[in-house]
Amino acid sequence: MSETVTWIDPDGASTTLNGGPDTFVTWDVSGRFAPPARFDEEGIPGGDGSSLRAVRHDTREFTLPVWIEAPDQGALRAAKRALVRSMNPKRGDGLIRVTSPIGDQREIVCRVAAGLEGVERIDDTSGLWMQMFPLVFRANNPYWRDISDIAATYTVGTPSTFFPFFPIRLSNAQVFTDASPDNVGDVDAWPVWTLTGPGSTIYLRNLTTGYVLNLATTLGSGESAVIDTRPGAKTVTKADGTNLFSQLSNSSFLWPLEPGVNSLRIEMSGATAASSVSMAFRPHYLSP
Repeated sequence: MSETVTWIDPDGASTTLNGGPDTFVTWDVSGRFAPPARFDEEGIPGGDGSSLRAVRHDTREFTLPVWIEAPDQGALRAAKRALVRSMNPKRGDGLIRVTSPIGDQREIVCRVAAGLEGVERIDDTSGLWMQMFPLVFRANNPYWRDISDIAATYTVGTPSTFFPFFPIRLSNAQVFTDASPDNVGDVDAWPVWTLTGPGSTIYLRNLTTGYVLNLATTLGSGESAVIDTRPGAKTVTKADGTNLFSQLSNSSFLWPLEPGVNSLRIEMSGATAASSVSMAFRPHYLSP
């Protein structure tokens, strides 16, 4: 099985960049398999070398040389116009989605930073019925991700079927659930939580990392709140739009799932059989 590369524009329309009859990606590809590393260092006063403070991944750029073929010059002009319109970076973020030779799919959020200009001359980059675009894609979030969420719902009486976890223990005051989701990605994954009442004083604990998220609010029967921990979001809202961020405790952290199995503990006071806590996340990867 060969690799398939697809561009998905901000409106959701798909263009196959290779594997199709009229477009293909040449092997002169760079930047896809690891994001650039940034080393935060400080000089040592009066000494040699430096002190390493942290290593982070920086914004990623990767190049895909995309060829367009057409049966005549008119069809080639139409195809070039369509590609430029689809990849116009002012339209917003799109996706490069890769189906790998082993059959799995990963995608990265990005925009075209360069290469749509093209070079029109009769040589090894263009011709009367062919045109190559050396497209440079820029991804502010440098990680590839799964194309769909991993999700689980925890209730008083119904164990989740998505992850193995320890038995639910109940008291008159709270629902107490221990769960062990597996983040199969290479880096941290940031979950989106949906809390459905009745219930109050919710604790979401990651026992693996020691982080705690405590929301001191009360949800009536059928009321819900969403805690979005993802970078660029970081919101806590009720279904009616009410901002609940101020009801997080001072010690709360909108924590991620670290790579591997995470031991979680979920608590909600005053829960009933109608109460639930749902979690959804997408594993992120260094490579497509």
